[in-house]
Amino acid sequence: MSETIKITGGISLRGSVTPVPNKNAILPALSASILTDECITYHNVPRSTDVLKMLEMLKLMGAEVIDEDFNSLKICCKNMNSYTVDKQLGNLIRSSVMFAGPLLARFNKAKIPVPGGCVLGKRSISAHIDAFTKADIKVDFEDGYVVFTAPKNVKDSYDIWQFEASVTATENIFMYAAGVNSCITVSDAACEPHITQLLELLSDMGAEIKGIGSNRVGLKGGKLSSAKFSPYPDHIDIAGIIVAAAITKGEIRIKDSNIPNVVDGMIEWFEKFNIGIIRDKNDLVINGGKDLYIDPKTSGMPLASDDMAKFVPRPWPGFPVDALPSIVTLSCKTKGKLMVQNWMYETGLDFIRELNAMGANIFMADPQRVIVYGPVNFKSGKITAPGIIQACKAIFLAALADPVETTINGVEILKRRYPDIISVYKELGAKIEIL
Repeated sequence: MSETIKITGGISLRGSVTPVPNKNAILPALSASILTDECITYHNVPRSTDVLKMLEMLKLMGAEVIDEDFNSLKICCKNMNSYTVDKQLGNLIRSSVMFAGPLLARFNKAKIPVPGGCVLGKRSISAHIDAFTKADIKVDFEDGYVVFTAPKNVKDSYDIWQFEASVTATENIFMYAAGVNSCITVSDAACEPHITQLLELLSDMGAEIKGIGSNRVGLKGGKLSSAKFSPYPDHIDIAGIIVAAAITKGEIRIKDSNIPNVVDGMIEWFEKFNIGIIRDKNDLVINGGKDLYIDPKTSGMPLASDDMAKFVPRPWPGFPVDALPSIVTLSCKTKGKLMVQNWMYETGLDFIRELNAMGANIFMADPQRVIVYGPVNFKSGKITAPGIIQACKAIFLAALADPVETTINGVEILKRRYPDIISVYKELGAKIEIL
């Protein structure tokens, strides 16, 4: 059912907030429970809709979910009896493809429905197929499923050079490698914080791993045992909170977020917009009282022209592409002009139509490059959010900035990653009404 909210903006957001746990850390970690007959304990699990669907798929394959307290959730796969992921649920979220690696390691076979999720570019599973086939895994397509079959005789070692540093493909081949008796080295591996956390979990379970945190990782798997897992805070949520403080000229303390390997790179980029960010022990304090601007000559940012900086996301440790929509909203309230490029997703900047309808001044140079002119004052209106989580988040943030009323239809997609976003922002002072 579509959910509609009305936001009255122009209120300086103030207070303390704890960011959501990183769902992109917890989802592969849940899949990793398949690799052992012993219980894996998960702490601080977000109640996002994606997590609920992953748990339901695990239960349908025979896993036991014990003590469904999301602060301390246990999964035991001792009696798991199926390598087939439910088609209806698996079609809904892309993370269902991450069952392939652990199912292959456990059953030598995995049957995964062609995954769904955000309508964001042409996101095929070609990177997964590339990595798996280099480990001699056979891939077939039948009746809406992708069927992976492991070799009968696994080689002593494999050297896999991925053609793309795909996050989920990297996680998939890592989980397969952790569960088989072989030495598998993966080059051009993605190395985001949530991947580092997955490797730390697999290491705690008993896998031998070298190169954690780098883009060249070697794994030797085998029989794995119990472990505990607690995800880092979601760095994309942290980015959104920083933008919210800056564009509402508020002051927000982001609790337990001063984690260098999670936020350092992002903070450097946000400071180029003249946002005040203070590290106070374990917290980040965001001071949005300053005027927002970028000096093309002194900021150190790459340039699109003499008077225009360029903002381009990169694979980790570069600026994360999921936070790019929030940067577009931030740029709308920033003096000057900024080119923003999303080279990763063909439709990743389509939401600028909605921002322009709200009063933004954004020129689309081509499907993957826009020029944002600021600052603007957003105006009232009725907006239908696109079916992309972070695009909807960008519109949500824009509605907070100026003293106008904005009605947004379709905000339920935000709950896939931010289950309590409305109550969280209301506690910071935002005026949000559910219609």
